[in-house]
Parts: sequence; C-alpha cells; structure tokens
Amino acid sequence: MHLERARLRYLSALGLALPAVAACREPAPPITATVDDGGAGTTSVRTTDPSSRQTPPPGTGDGPRLPDPRLSLPTCPTGKFCVPEPSSVDGKSAAPAPYAKCAAVTEHPEDKPDAGFRMHRSVVFDADGTKSARVKDATACCYTWVIPCPGGRAFRDDRGDAVVAGSSRRRDWAPPFAFEAGSLDAAARAALAEHWTREALYEHASIASFAQLTLDLLAFGAPPALVASAQRAGLDEVEHAKSAFSLAAAYGGEPVGPTALAVTPCAAVSLAHLARTTFIDACVGESVASAYLADRARTASDVELRALFATMADDEERHAELAWRIVAWALAEGGAEVAAALRESADEVAAELAELDALGEAGEATSATILRAAVLREIALPCASALLEKTPRSTREAEAPSVTTAAS
Repeated sequence: MHLERARLRYLSALGLALPAVAACREPAPPITATVDDGGAGTTSVRTTDPSSRQTPPPGTGDGPRLPDPRLSLPTCPTGKFCVPEPSSVDGKSAAPAPYAKCAAVTEHPEDKPDAGFRMHRSVVFDADGTKSARVKDATACCYTWVIPCPGGRAFRDDRGDAVVAGSSRRRDWAPPFAFEAGSLDAAARAALAEHWTREALYEHASIASFAQLTLDLLAFGAPPALVASAQRAGLDEVEHAKSAFSLAAAYGGEPVGPTALAVTPCAAVSLAHLARTTFIDACVGESVASAYLADRARTASDVELRALFATMADDEERHAELAWRIVAWALAEGGAEVAAALRESADEVAAELAELDALGEAGEATSATILRAAVLREIALPCASALLEKTPRSTREAEAPSVTTAAS
C-alpha cells in the first residue's frame, strides 16, 4: 500500500490527469519507448579525510561528474572474510561464546584503521562462518562486511562524489532517546551502533545537499515554493541526523556526532544536470528511503522506534515529492535538453531494474534489492514515463527517438 500511495501522491503533485494515474496502477511493464537512461545510485563515497577516497568512477566528460547508475544507493555490496584470532580481546568487545577469543567487530584487512569512520566496509562477527571455517583452521574468526549505503539525499563534492563527515565523540548531535537497548547482546549493540552512526552521517550530509539544492534553484530562477520546500527539507534532515545519532549513542553506550564537513560542493551546471541529479538522488533515492523506513515502522518492536521511523518515512516521501516537482519545473523550463536527460536517466533505471530482477530469478536477491526493485518498478519508472508523456509534442519531436526498454 505504501508504494501505491506514494506513486499517486507524486503523480498528483505533477498535476497529471486521472487517466495517467490509472495507467500507472499496473507496474509491469512500467516503461515504453518514451523513456531512456538514468541512475539510481551514487558514485564513490568518502569522508573528509583525503586518504579515504575510493577510486572514482569513469567521468562523464567536461564539468561535474554525474552519478554512476551502476552503483545503487540502497543496494549495499557485501561479502565475508576470515582472520586469525587476535592476541587478546577485551571482554566487552568479544564475540559471543563459544568464540569469545574473536572480536565482535573488527576492521576489514584492506581498510584503513585511522579514517575516523569505517567508510569502506562495515564489519560484524559471523558465527556460522566461523564455525564452518574452523573445520580447517581452529583459530579462524570470520566476519560479514557491507559497503555503507547512503541514506537521504546525497551531498556531492566538486568531483561529483558523495561525501559525508567523519564521526566523533560529542553530545550536541545526540539528544537522549527514550529507548532501551540493554536487552541486546554486546555484538548486536555494537553492530547497531555502527549502523546508526553510518545512517546519521548520511542524514547529516543531506543537510548540506539541500543547502546546495537551494542555491541551485535560486541560480536557475526557481519559483519561491520550490525554494521554501528545499529549505524546510534541510531542517527535516537536521532532525533525522539527530535522531540517528541518538540511536547510535543508545546502542553504543557513548555519545557520537559528526566531525566538520569540509568539502567543496558541486553546483549544477545546467537545468538538465539539476534534473538528472535530482531524479537519481531524490526521485529514486528518497523514494527508496521512504519505503525502507515505512517498512521499519511496521516491523519495529519498540513503540518509540515505530513512531520515529514513521515520521522519517513521511518526511522522505515529502522530499521525494519535492524532487518530482523540481524535475517537472526543470522540464517545463528547459525543454528538449532536460527531457533528453530525464529519458536517459529513466532508461538506466530500467536497465538496473532488469539486473535486480535477474538477481531474483537467480535466487540471489536480498531484502534491499527486492525493495529497491519494487520502488523502481512501481514508482520511479511509471512516474518518469507519465511525466515525459506530459511533455509537449514539439519538445518530444525535437529529440532523437529513444530505445525501447522493457522491464518485467
């Protein structure tokens, strides 16, 4: 129900007629020859420590790099590794018995321990993997790692890379939260503290992203309603970051907050650039974030957590609605150039959806990929298609025909 309601909300915000809305009720196939290319993900992600920069993706020509659609925001890369038992482990940081000689959380061997925040891989103990590995190596300690996936709207630097601050011990970003985490074991609390620290840093970066969006809207002469909505969204992200830091502190047992976010922002260089990044980072990204939080609001066992996730889901859905309004405005102002960029973006989303469906058919889908595929199929592609169909015929005919893409 959440996805259908969100889709109808976005279409209503775009001023689309009821027949167009009805046509979007059938999610498969969601796209026709009128829609082309676009991404739903982020490029490399780094902290403000230059040593933590990952290898950048291929460039997109002159000017700021646009997001790489092949690196999807919520679809986190993951894997496993094993290391020998450490020489000693503090009791509070030990893995659960019978593996207390292993650390509950450790650094991946390829990651730098001095980055201030594990930007490359988040690592937690894997009891089943350790049990299997010890058939051959009695001292093996095995772990599962995941590449952190940004929450909220990504903030991009002058290279086009998504950026977050590091973490530090501070109290002002983590007000007390009425939530009891004491019933969880040490390993679970450590993993959840790291998860929410990561999410908080992405929400913190989203504050800067909306500040940059406000400047971009002003630079291109956007109407005051869009500018005001972007400002309000930035304030929402302040509260999201504080809530996430509070959860991290509750699970971790110590205060946590951000370091300085010292970066050079990436201003949009054209309306087409603004439309494309807005579609990728917000129409898609924030729709996925809203769906994820709505699911958490339904399944969380704690009443305070359910209320928090429901509020954040509503905020992210409103941010996604704003993104669709911005894309519609840019399309009306920029004409053929913006339409071509949006078609290109939507076709890339269709290609990603085909890849996600292939994972499902191979039995390799995760809850994250299933959710993302549902959002692409039921929201992003139908709404992009409906918006492009609304484009005046003269604008459509000014462009080369796009390639038909089928998604099932």
